[in-house]
Amino acid sequence: MSTAIVAFGGNALVTDAEHDSIPQQYDTVSRTVGPLIDMVEQGWKLVVSHGNGPQVGFILRRSELAKDEVDPVPVDYAVADTQGAIGYMFVKALHNELARRGLSRPVVALVTHSVVSVDDPAFTNPTKPVGSFLTEERARALAENLGWTIAEDAGRGWRRTVASPRPTTILETDVIRRLLDDGAIVIAVGGGGIPVALESDGTVVGVEAVVDKDIASGLLAHELGADLLLIPTGVARVAIGFGTPAETWLDTITVRQARDYIASGQFGKGSMEPKVEAVADFVAATPGSVGVIGAAEEIPAILAGTSGTRIVGDATAPAVDEKGSDAVLLAVNGTLMRGLKLSPNMAAAGATFLREATTEPVYRLWTINDEHPAMIRVTDGSGVGVAVEVWEVPAAGLAGILLAEPPGLSIGKVNLEDGSTVLGVIGEPALVEGQREITEFGGWRAYTAAGGGV
Repeated sequence: MSTAIVAFGGNALVTDAEHDSIPQQYDTVSRTVGPLIDMVEQGWKLVVSHGNGPQVGFILRRSELAKDEVDPVPVDYAVADTQGAIGYMFVKALHNELARRGLSRPVVALVTHSVVSVDDPAFTNPTKPVGSFLTEERARALAENLGWTIAEDAGRGWRRTVASPRPTTILETDVIRRLLDDGAIVIAVGGGGIPVALESDGTVVGVEAVVDKDIASGLLAHELGADLLLIPTGVARVAIGFGTPAETWLDTITVRQARDYIASGQFGKGSMEPKVEAVADFVAATPGSVGVIGAAEEIPAILAGTSGTRIVGDATAPAVDEKGSDAVLLAVNGTLMRGLKLSPNMAAAGATFLREATTEPVYRLWTINDEHPAMIRVTDGSGVGVAVEVWEVPAAGLAGILLAEPPGLSIGKVNLEDGSTVLGVIGEPALVEGQREITEFGGWRAYTAAGGGV
């Protein structure tokens, strides 16, 4: 069973300044959890994490306004407060969605600690935005009166900033793993986890900071050995040259490409950059994993591989002789496709996604126990074009992909509608005896979108 971490941003819960109340935030969470339960029904072990920037800012601002009446709330305690409150929202919404579907599954929100170093240079350069978006005039006035550090946040307004040290480990990883193994849906590393330092005797000490939830979620995903890190955000894909005439939306990129884009300043420091950095770090450290950034409302399409920006492992450079590269083109038509069950096998083989395509109309399609398709070539004129993905695969990785395929599937030549011939995953005729034919859907994604498959 595969494990996924889905990391929602705190701003995703506060849609705008007119919808920031607790009931309105809960309504947003309730509208969000349906696709998460879809993932559970598809067999995913699921951890949900969440940001807390606006919510921590609200707590700190209330504390400042009430300083003459009650003692102020330290930042680490504000993070703990939001873990409880936002965790409660997710637990209630997930439980209610399970009940609506007639399902029973434990849902647990876990107070989670992220270990940081007190020597982290972030403490001398506060960069993490918290609280509401403000006009520059209002932000500067509050900074002068209250001693804030402030910064403009990705063209959306001005916000207070606090220190954001990098986490080195999550204290509760083993507990989370046991909960997942027991079938629980776990809400963890809320707000990036409560920042703590460990003293030489093992004592835990709270730290005045906010850990980036994307970096913490990526770290937890790595420590769990997760297969997927999914970061829902406000756009369908990641862009370079955002807001310029050269704006380009990205589909699939490698870790190296992601880091090159970060180094060249392509992403907002307080918005998209930490997301791309977190996903790239996770994928680089976790062989066979996939990371995706995309719109929260498009989680089903992200899982189907038709939306979002995927970050995959750097392909091992194949040996090149005077005849050219030894990489091959491979057409896949089922669970090896982007975002589906066996897609980590493509990343592990160093494969690179090239394009979507359609075969010549000489194939028919069956579902094998509703777990994967089998595409069979026919010669009686009854064939159709089947939707496939074309990948470039190092020849050395091709055997690994084949060996991981279910019995009855093999690699053969596949004709595409553009007249080209590539290798492809095809089925043996004996495999489809007694199975359901799904040719009318024209492809595995269309079949699963209609409610088939697992």
